Amino acid sequence: MSASFKGKMAQEISDWENVGLINAEQAGLLHQRYDPAPFKGAIFLKWLGLFAIFMLGMSLLGFIGTILASFSPLFSTLCLMAVSYLVMHFGAKLASDKAQKHPFTGQSLLTVGLIGLYASLSSIYLVSGGEKYSNVYGWFMLITSIAAFFTAYHFRLRWPLLIALLMFFHGVGSMSEYWGHGAYFLSVQDPRTMFIIALLTIFLGYWHEHELETAKFQHCIGFGSLYIIFGLLYFNLSLWFLSLDFYGYRYQDMPDATLLWVILFTIAGIGQIIVGARLKDSRFTGFGIVFLGINLYTRFYEHFWDDMSKAVFFAAAGIIALALAYIFEKQLKGKPA
Repeated sequence: MSASFKGKMAQEISDWENVGLINAEQAGLLHQRYDPAPFKGAIFLKWLGLFAIFMLGMSLLGFIGTILASFSPLFSTLCLMAVSYLVMHFGAKLASDKAQKHPFTGQSLLTVGLIGLYASLSSIYLVSGGEKYSNVYGWFMLITSIAAFFTAYHFRLRWPLLIALLMFFHGVGSMSEYWGHGAYFLSVQDPRTMFIIALLTIFLGYWHEHELETAKFQHCIGFGSLYIIFGLLYFNLSLWFLSLDFYGYRYQDMPDATLLWVILFTIAGIGQIIVGARLKDSRFTGFGIVFLGINLYTRFYEHFWDDMSKAVFFAAAGIIALALAYIFEKQLKGKPA
């Protein structure tokens, strides 16, 4: 086989996996046949093109909004919503095309359309005299996530499902921001509720993956995996936030809240490692190891940051991290994946 043919096949295999036509295991087998050493630069170029199309799409929506500004605000907003729907529908058509000629272009337009839908809802509220936007933006995210869910299942695409899950969790109340200097300002409206919702999402994903995708929803392979990954992510993040002193002081109805959440966070991390080993599922094992490490580092920071030399602190943290990595690697070495 010529190098050009193998390169073309490698790109096609990546596209098939990206849109859900094949799963990760099938993609790996095909890569071994056609691309023993996949060219990572091709992936970078595709994502660079995705970013470029996304930026152009956003600029187009901005240009349309500028033109419509001369009309009544409500009419302009409704026109923006109509344009967003058309862009989203056209993008979904391209992304789900069986010939897969423009999958990344379709996903880019789909993303632009969903963002335009959210912007349209926000604009309608503001031009109608709404003042407390902080009370409604979460609902707009949930509405947009519903549209993304329907799009994902109707066109059998994983990308809008990823957007839907992201907007769903943030609509429920998850926001994060990094202000630098080691200070994290992470806000979840109610992490106690969030971690329960995330836990239910994990169960939903496991059921979706092992029941629905083997029967009625065979065309939605990979959807359950997204539910599991997002569920694990927000489940662990919520427990992490609750283990911090900020939330311990916030919930005055639970005087010993911080200690209780630290214990629960630790048990959850160990439990995920055990479940992952039992199911031979690296998703559970990976999240368990990562967040157990974050938990240990957080406790180490809380108790020793102010009492130790910074050089000694980071040296000790590094040694502990290397020791844990060695232990975990030794435990996993030789075990079947």
